[in-house]
Amino acid sequence: MKISRRGFGALVGGAGLSVLGAPYVRRGYAAEPIKIGVLLPLSGPLASLGNDVYRGFELARDFVNAEGGINGSPIEFVTADVPSSTEATSQATRLITNDRVKVILGSYASSISFAASQVAERNRVVYFEQGAVADDITKRGFKHLFRFIYPASELGRGAAQFTTDTIMPGLGLAPDKAKVALLYEDSSYGTAVGEGAKSLLAEKNVQVVDSTSYSYKTTDLSSQVQRYKSLQPDILIVCQYTPDGILFWRQAREAQLNVKAMIGNGGAHNVNEFAEALGDDVNGIFNAGTSVYINPQGLAPETAALFKRFHEEHPKKYNGRAPSAHTGMGFNAMWIVTKEILPKAEDLDTEAIREVALALDKPIGTSIVGWGTKFDPETQNNTRAFPTYDQWQGKKIHTVAPDPFGISTPKGMPLPAWGQRGNI
Repeated sequence: MKISRRGFGALVGGAGLSVLGAPYVRRGYAAEPIKIGVLLPLSGPLASLGNDVYRGFELARDFVNAEGGINGSPIEFVTADVPSSTEATSQATRLITNDRVKVILGSYASSISFAASQVAERNRVVYFEQGAVADDITKRGFKHLFRFIYPASELGRGAAQFTTDTIMPGLGLAPDKAKVALLYEDSSYGTAVGEGAKSLLAEKNVQVVDSTSYSYKTTDLSSQVQRYKSLQPDILIVCQYTPDGILFWRQAREAQLNVKAMIGNGGAHNVNEFAEALGDDVNGIFNAGTSVYINPQGLAPETAALFKRFHEEHPKKYNGRAPSAHTGMGFNAMWIVTKEILPKAEDLDTEAIREVALALDKPIGTSIVGWGTKFDPETQNNTRAFPTYDQWQGKKIHTVAPDPFGISTPKGMPLPAWGQRGNI
């Protein structure tokens, strides 16, 4: 599982260079802040993840403002708290009609992104999606919607591929002898992840003993835990948000459900709250998603320096808190938009922003999460985003694949019994 570093020599030069020609500097710009709409779930069941993204947005804004802002103008956020998709349409409308923003960044959750980006498209406002992965978000032919992250089906297939290529050999299981269960929350995000995983497992002739979806708002997953005690799967592939992810693993512990391995898919299983809630029992869990705990030697030199600065400044700003993957994705999106795109878009005109975004050509290794940036002209998905694979070791997340971004190797296969995972 290797990511090519071809093209590192073609890195775009200093931040003031335009891929379309000479940098554009608007005279008299410095006195006028540039407003950017921020639309995230900062309260409600998705708040922990939404606030992680917001911290990344803030840190990128602070870095850019400290270096002179956008062509001399400071960046100013106009923020909308969107706890669920119910508020997405009205809040996106407010940002556009009342606050007159020309650019919106959001929104982590796929259901929120789907609704809010529709409002932006209707009003010809550019919407940059940093972390919502549902496939259908970018299947609507929108011209003003750009997505930095990979689609959910790719994430699900990646988790299944990692399962067959790494986890099963580590367990000494042949694919046709292994028993796998799929559990995923039932939004468009979770469903696409689950279906993606299922399709790859079918191609590999892996026995799927159960495939179950549920609402992430549930307060009880004990019946599913008991079902797994009966079915005795070897491996669980799960897609959950933080509250339900913690709930499931706690109830699995209470019922003494034992599996040989589990791999999550981004929403719950690579965030600090998951480890804080479960202590040593978090160790050994894998995750397919995005990481800010990658090997910086796989990054371009200037990006490695930014990676170091990000990790140094985040705990200073946020009371010793370590950044999560979602913080890194938020930082990545805001940094590229404010450092690489908006400075080169004349008068922040919608079509100028779109033209600059489509012209970006940044190779793998030029973001703090390892990705490059190249938007597909048809879907406007980032074709150089890819999942990384992590494992909790010593109650810290460690990237284990792909090369050259791994910092550790997989351990703890099969998973030791509950209460005996402290040495992983």
